[in-house]
Amino acid sequence: MNEIGVVLKFLFEWSGPTKVAISEMNIAELRAFMADIRVRQAKLDAQMLEANARMISLMHDPVAPTFVIPERELVAHGGLTSREAREVVSRGLVTEVAPEMGAVLASGGTTAAHVDALGRGLKIAGAERDAFMAHLPELVEASTIMSASEFSCLVTETAKSVVTDDGLSTFERQKRETSVMAGSTQLV
Repeated sequence: MNEIGVVLKFLFEWSGPTKVAISEMNIAELRAFMADIRVRQAKLDAQMLEANARMISLMHDPVAPTFVIPERELVAHGGLTSREAREVVSRGLVTEVAPEMGAVLASGGTTAAHVDALGRGLKIAGAERDAFMAHLPELVEASTIMSASEFSCLVTETAKSVVTDDGLSTFERQKRETSVMAGSTQLV
Protein backbone atom coordinates (compact mmCIF):
# COMPACT_ATOMS: atom_id res chain seq x y z
CA MET A 1 0.00 0.00 0.00
CA ASN A 2 1.38 3.43 -0.91
CA GLU A 3 1.54 6.48 1.40
CA ILE A 4 -1.75 7.88 0.11
CA GLY A 5 -3.51 4.62 0.90
CA VAL A 6 -2.10 4.72 4.43
CA VAL A 7 -3.32 8.28 4.89
CA LEU A 8 -6.77 7.42 3.57
CA LYS A 9 -7.03 4.50 5.96
CA PHE A 10 -5.90 6.63 8.90
CA LEU A 11 -8.49 6.48 11.62
CA PHE A 12 -9.00 9.40 13.92
CA GLU A 13 -10.92 9.34 17.16
CA TRP A 14 -12.98 12.51 17.12
CA SER A 15 -15.77 13.74 19.37
CA GLY A 16 -17.83 10.60 18.79
CA PRO A 17 -17.34 7.32 20.66
CA THR A 18 -16.33 5.35 17.54
CA LYS A 19 -13.42 5.64 15.17
CA VAL A 20 -14.38 6.81 11.72
CA ALA A 21 -12.17 6.85 8.63
CA ILE A 22 -11.84 10.42 7.40
CA SER A 23 -12.32 9.19 3.85
CA GLU A 24 -15.75 7.85 4.87
CA MET A 25 -17.05 10.92 6.75
CA ASN A 26 -20.05 12.86 5.48
CA ILE A 27 -20.02 16.66 5.57
CA ALA A 28 -21.58 16.88 9.05
CA GLU A 29 -18.95 14.50 10.41
CA LEU A 30 -16.17 16.43 8.64
CA ARG A 31 -17.40 19.70 10.13
CA ALA A 32 -17.43 18.18 13.62
CA PHE A 33 -13.99 16.70 12.97
CA MET A 34 -12.57 20.07 11.86
CA ALA A 35 -14.13 21.84 14.86
CA ASP A 36 -12.51 19.29 17.14
CA ILE A 37 -9.14 19.83 15.46
CA ARG A 38 -9.55 23.61 15.82
CA VAL A 39 -10.05 23.24 19.58
CA ARG A 40 -7.10 20.86 19.90
CA GLN A 41 -4.88 23.19 17.85
CA ALA A 42 -5.86 26.17 20.01
CA LYS A 43 -4.92 24.23 23.13
CA LEU A 44 -1.59 23.23 21.59
CA ASP A 45 -0.93 26.85 20.59
CA ALA A 46 -1.67 27.93 24.17
CA GLN A 47 0.75 25.30 25.50
CA MET A 48 3.45 26.61 23.16
CA LEU A 49 2.79 30.09 24.59
CA GLU A 50 3.16 28.66 28.10
CA ALA A 51 6.49 27.09 27.15
CA ASN A 52 7.63 30.42 25.70
CA ALA A 53 6.58 32.26 28.88
CA ARG A 54 8.43 29.72 31.00
CA MET A 55 11.61 30.19 28.97
CA ILE A 56 11.35 33.93 29.51
CA SER A 57 10.82 33.45 33.24
CA LEU A 58 13.89 31.19 33.39
CA MET A 59 15.97 33.99 31.84
CA HIS A 60 14.84 36.38 34.57
CA ASP A 61 15.12 33.96 37.50
CA PRO A 62 16.85 35.97 40.25
CA VAL A 63 18.45 32.89 41.84
CA ALA A 64 19.58 30.87 38.82
CA PRO A 65 19.05 32.72 35.53
CA THR A 66 19.28 30.51 32.47
CA PHE A 67 20.59 31.82 29.18
CA VAL A 68 17.94 30.92 26.66
CA ILE A 69 16.73 32.39 23.40
CA PRO A 70 13.07 31.34 23.13
CA GLU A 71 12.95 31.66 19.34
CA ARG A 72 15.93 29.36 18.90
CA GLU A 73 14.55 26.85 21.39
CA LEU A 74 11.18 26.82 19.61
CA VAL A 75 12.93 26.11 16.32
CA ALA A 76 15.41 23.55 17.65
CA HIS A 77 13.17 21.66 20.04
CA GLY A 78 9.62 22.69 19.13
CA GLY A 79 9.92 21.79 15.48
CA LEU A 80 8.85 25.26 14.36
CA THR A 81 10.16 27.34 11.50
CA SER A 82 11.78 30.67 12.31
CA ARG A 83 8.63 32.48 11.19
CA GLU A 84 6.42 30.27 13.37
CA ALA A 85 8.73 30.81 16.35
CA ARG A 86 8.56 34.60 15.86
CA GLU A 87 4.76 34.30 15.77
CA VAL A 88 4.76 32.40 19.08
CA VAL A 89 6.96 35.05 20.69
CA SER A 90 4.72 37.80 19.30
CA ARG A 91 1.56 36.03 20.53
CA GLY A 92 3.20 35.73 23.92
CA LEU A 93 3.54 39.51 24.06
CA VAL A 94 -0.12 39.88 23.14
CA THR A 95 -1.35 37.41 25.76
CA GLU A 96 0.91 39.05 28.34
CA VAL A 97 -0.96 42.32 27.77
CA ALA A 98 -4.32 40.57 27.31
CA PRO A 99 -4.27 37.44 29.50
CA GLU A 100 -8.02 36.99 28.96
CA MET A 101 -7.27 36.23 25.32
CA GLY A 102 -4.66 33.68 26.36
CA ALA A 103 -7.17 32.01 28.68
CA VAL A 104 -9.77 31.73 25.90
CA LEU A 105 -7.11 30.27 23.60
CA ALA A 106 -6.12 27.73 26.27
CA SER A 107 -9.74 26.66 26.62
CA GLY A 108 -9.99 26.13 22.87
CA GLY A 109 -12.55 28.91 22.51
CA THR A 110 -10.57 30.96 20.01
CA THR A 111 -7.60 30.52 17.68
CA ALA A 112 -4.05 31.78 17.29
CA ALA A 113 -5.25 33.77 14.28
CA HIS A 114 -7.57 35.70 16.61
CA VAL A 115 -4.66 36.41 18.97
CA ASP A 116 -2.61 37.61 15.98
CA ALA A 117 -5.45 39.94 14.96
CA LEU A 118 -5.55 41.39 18.47
CA GLY A 119 -1.80 41.97 18.23
CA ARG A 120 -2.26 43.91 14.99
CA GLY A 121 -4.95 45.96 16.72
CA LEU A 122 -2.55 46.82 19.52
CA LYS A 123 -0.01 48.03 16.96
CA ILE A 124 -2.61 50.17 15.20
CA ALA A 125 -3.75 51.66 18.53
CA GLY A 126 -0.17 52.66 19.37
CA ALA A 127 -0.23 55.39 22.02
CA GLU A 128 -3.98 54.88 22.45
CA ARG A 129 -3.41 51.33 23.71
CA ASP A 130 -5.30 51.95 26.97
CA ALA A 131 -8.37 53.17 25.08
CA PHE A 132 -8.15 50.11 22.82
CA MET A 133 -7.77 47.77 25.81
CA ALA A 134 -10.98 49.19 27.28
CA HIS A 135 -12.71 47.23 24.49
CA LEU A 136 -10.93 43.98 25.39
CA PRO A 137 -13.88 42.23 27.12
CA GLU A 138 -16.06 42.68 24.03
CA LEU A 139 -13.22 41.69 21.70
CA VAL A 140 -12.44 38.54 23.67
CA GLU A 141 -16.08 37.51 23.55
CA ALA A 142 -16.28 38.31 19.84
CA SER A 143 -13.21 36.12 19.22
CA THR A 144 -15.19 33.10 20.41
CA ILE A 145 -18.02 33.53 17.89
CA MET A 146 -16.49 35.26 14.86
CA SER A 147 -14.28 33.82 12.16
CA ALA A 148 -10.67 35.00 12.24
CA SER A 149 -11.20 37.29 9.24
CA GLU A 150 -14.38 38.82 10.69
CA PHE A 151 -12.62 39.31 14.02
CA SER A 152 -9.63 40.90 12.30
CA CYS A 153 -11.93 43.47 10.67
CA LEU A 154 -13.61 44.20 14.01
CA VAL A 155 -10.26 44.65 15.76
CA THR A 156 -8.96 46.93 13.01
CA GLU A 157 -12.12 49.07 13.13
CA THR A 158 -11.94 49.26 16.93
CA ALA A 159 -8.26 50.22 16.91
CA LYS A 160 -8.77 52.86 14.24
CA SER A 161 -11.75 54.30 16.13
CA VAL A 162 -9.71 54.82 19.31
CA VAL A 163 -6.86 56.38 17.36
CA THR A 164 -9.14 58.91 15.64
CA ASP A 165 -11.63 59.35 18.48
CA ASP A 166 -9.96 62.00 20.60
CA GLY A 167 -13.08 64.06 21.11
CA LEU A 168 -12.78 66.02 17.88
CA SER A 169 -14.99 65.56 14.90
CA THR A 170 -13.32 65.05 11.54
CA PHE A 171 -14.40 68.55 10.49
CA GLU A 172 -12.96 70.12 13.65
CA ARG A 173 -9.70 68.22 13.18
CA GLN A 174 -9.41 69.32 9.55
CA LYS A 175 -10.23 72.90 10.50
CA ARG A 176 -7.60 72.88 13.22
CA GLU A 177 -4.97 71.34 10.89
CA THR A 178 -5.75 73.92 8.19
CA SER A 179 -5.43 76.84 10.59
CA VAL A 180 -2.15 75.45 11.94
CA MET A 181 -0.81 75.11 8.40
CA ALA A 182 -2.04 78.59 7.46
CA GLY A 183 -0.55 80.05 10.64
CA SER A 184 2.80 78.37 10.02
CA THR A 185 3.04 79.79 6.47
CA GLN A 186 2.23 83.28 7.72
CA LEU A 187 5.15 83.14 10.12
CA VAL A 188 7.62 82.40 7.30
